[in-house]
Formats: sequence, structure tokens, C-alpha cells
Amino acid sequence: MNEGTVDIQSELEKLRGPSEEKEEKKSTKPSYGEKEPQKYRILLEPALVGAMIAINLGQTSLQNFYLQTACTVDLGVDLAICEKGEMEAESQIVVSGVNVSRSFVGSLIATVVLLFVGPWSDCSGRRKPLLILPLVGMSVMTTGVILMLIFPGASTVQVLYAVQLPMSLGGNFGLLLAAAFSHIGDVCFATGRDVTRTMGTHRAAIQMAHVVGAVGGPLLYRHLGFFGVFPLVLFLQLSSLIYVIFAVKDVSINRENKVSVCNWKLPFNAVHCLVKPREGRKRMIIFLMLVVTLGDRMLLSAEVLIAYMYCRYKFHWTDVMFGSFLAYKNVVSFVGTLLILSVLKRRLRLADETVGMLSCCSYILSTSGLIMATKTWCVFMLPLIGIISQGSQVVQRPILNKQILPTEQGKIYSVMGALESAMQTISSPLYSLLYTKTVATMPDAWLLPGITLAVFQLFSYFITRKLGQSTALKTNAMDLGETEKSVENKTMLQSKEPAK
Repeated sequence: MNEGTVDIQSELEKLRGPSEEKEEKKSTKPSYGEKEPQKYRILLEPALVGAMIAINLGQTSLQNFYLQTACTVDLGVDLAICEKGEMEAESQIVVSGVNVSRSFVGSLIATVVLLFVGPWSDCSGRRKPLLILPLVGMSVMTTGVILMLIFPGASTVQVLYAVQLPMSLGGNFGLLLAAAFSHIGDVCFATGRDVTRTMGTHRAAIQMAHVVGAVGGPLLYRHLGFFGVFPLVLFLQLSSLIYVIFAVKDVSINRENKVSVCNWKLPFNAVHCLVKPREGRKRMIIFLMLVVTLGDRMLLSAEVLIAYMYCRYKFHWTDVMFGSFLAYKNVVSFVGTLLILSVLKRRLRLADETVGMLSCCSYILSTSGLIMATKTWCVFMLPLIGIISQGSQVVQRPILNKQILPTEQGKIYSVMGALESAMQTISSPLYSLLYTKTVATMPDAWLLPGITLAVFQLFSYFITRKLGQSTALKTNAMDLGETEKSVENKTMLQSKEPAK
């Protein structure tokens, strides 16, 4: 059978049980929200923690490796001179020049991979291959770095593309997150676990892993060098891969799936799934959460790109001071995530949309405070003000998950991942240009678009809340009308029965 003639929709139907057909016909709450919650158990936390620690452990070492390669190979300078930092500016120019094309090519490849493998996972019901693919790409990348360290001589272009291509072909960390959230959604739908708390727990685990990797990476490199960092990174990546292979099980599998991962209809089917009309206001809510997700990605990419240079220029921080602040900020964010899950959600039982609005307000206050801050101690107080500012990342996917069926998660998350990758490719140069033009006169200018974006996110959560309430009221009114009608029919039948 030709790949282009395979009916993708018929393959999806094979995965749909009675509960999902009922969910599509009714605009009531998802069935996993009505089931009795199951006892907590570990899902993907070990794999995500291992991968995130590995990424952050090797981040600064990779940058040092790039600069060393540019200095010794491309510029032909002796290693001793390069280590003294005498050719720092020239080396950065070489690396930055290659980074422009590398980031574009890498984002393009990762976007194409996401648009094919995500929809295929919905047709096959398999999330496990999508979890394995990025971990394999990371492991191959780290193995290549170790080989280039053992056998030096590769140019900067060769090194950068040898690192980028395996990661991009594996879908980057974005595919790992998309596959993880799809798998979590499947498990929550099947077992009745609360999707917000489950995804929030995984977010908290990722945050702690980020702290461990960000603090441990520079220290490990300073004492043990490249050969102390990258073998440990490879060990963590292989451990995560082994955990996924042997410990993770797919919830629903279509063993008669006839759709190939190379089917050209898959990307179009994924985009159609995102924009197709839905009952009630679900499509509007999906679009609003897409705005929130892309906004979060822009804010995160801007912070990673500019935050260090900004703190170095305005507050005269060293790299050690900035690293300490970053670790402190992530610890506070982890505590904030626990507060969201344990207090706001479990004790106060606030809606996800309400948590998102509070998160946006927290971010706006803390970022505005950063603009006004002039002392280091003021900067260290700001994460406490923005302690729940990461709440938007905790609740956005659970809100989205409640609007779609389990057979649509792979397509929706893959399209969102592709759009996030494209958005970062566009926003990063714009933020760099803005900071370059304003750093001498107004270094805080790069924070203003983030505040504006957070205001839009605040309104998005507010509108989502109103749409959800109106849908719930309409559903309750319909149920009440059906109940009254059934009671009326029963009374009429009883009145027509002959008296005994």
C-alpha cells in the first residue's frame, strides 16, 4: 500500500475506546478528572532528571571546547596562550559566526522530525520510541565529543555540526519533553491520576536537576577538565536511555498500525488537528494556551541569551556570582513549584487558570523590580517575589491536555514543539539586536518585551477561565434540562397507568 493512501484517521480510530468516544461527544470534564485518584508512583522522573543534569553538566564545558577549538585549530594559536584568554574576542567571533548557520539548520531539522514522529505516535499509540530517540541523539553527540577530544584537529565548523546534527536528528530535548507529557497524559487518562500534579511533579524534578547540573558542571570542569565532565554526561544519558527501555511501558498500542513514520500526510494531519473546529470553546482555549507556551519559550530563550551579560554589565558580577545566583533562583523556583502543587492546587483547590494568572502577576512584579534594582541584595530578593512565576509552565499543558483526546496528544505537542523551535530561532536574534542597541543607554530595555508578553499571558489565562466557566454552565444547564424532561416523561407515564 502506498504511504500516501493510508487512512490516518482510521488508524486513530483503532486506539479509541468507548470512554474516548463519549468524551468527544460531550463537552463535560475529562474522565480522568472524575475517576478516583490513584496512588502516586514514579513515571519518567529518573529519565528526565538524568537527561537534564547531563545537559547542564556539559553546557559550560561544551562552550569551553568550542572556544578552545576556534583558538587552537582555526586561529592556529598555541594552547597555553589560548588558556590565558589572550585570544578570547577572536575565538568568540569564530564561534558566533558558525553558530548563526548551525542554529538555523539544527532548528529546521528538529522541526521536521517533530512534525513527523509526533503524529505517528498517535497513530501507533507508541510514546516509548519518541522517548528513546532524543536520548540516543544525546548519547551519540557526547560520544562524538569524547572522540574529538581523544583525536583533536577538527575545525570549529566540524565540531559544532558534529554536536548539533545528532541532537537535531533526535528531536532535541523538546521532543523528549513532548513525548514525556504525551505519555503522562496517557497514564493519567487511563489511571485517573491528577494531570496537573503529575506534570507539576515532573517539572519540579527537572528544576532540581537543572540546579545540580548548573552548579556541578563548572566545578567538575575546573577540577577534572573535559575528561571528568563528558564521561559522566554520557553515563547519565545512557542510564536514562536504559531506564526508558526497560521501565517505561506504553499504555495503548495499535499493533495493526499501517502508517509509516515517513508518511507525507503526517505533518498536515498534525496541523489540521491543531486548527480543526471543536465542540464548545475548546479550539479557542487551545489557541490561547499556544500563545502562553510560545511566550514562555521566548522569555526563557531571552533569559538564557542575555541574563549573564546584563548582570555583568549592570551589577558588575563575575561568572561565579552569576552561577551562584542561578542556582539560588532555581532552588526558589523548586520551592515555588511545591507551593503550587501542595498549597494552591491541593489545599486551596484553585483552578489551573487561576494559578496561571497568579504566576503572570508574580513574574511581572519580579521583573519590574529587576529594572529598579541597583544593589546585589535587591536582586537576590526578587526570586522570592517571583516564587510562583514558573506556575505558567506547570499548568499550561494540563489545561491543554483537558481539551484534547489521548489520540491527539502526539500531534498537538509535536506542532507546539516545532513552533517553539521556530519562535526561538526568530526571537533570539531580535533580543540580541535589541540588547546591542540599548545596552549603552538603557540596559533594562530587553526586559520590557517580557513584561508586555506576561500581560498578554495574564489575559489569555483570564479569557480561558471565562470560557471554561461558560462551557461548564452550559453543560450543567443541558444536564438539568435533560433531567427535568426525564422526570416529566416519567410523571406523564405514571398518570396514564390505570388505577388498581
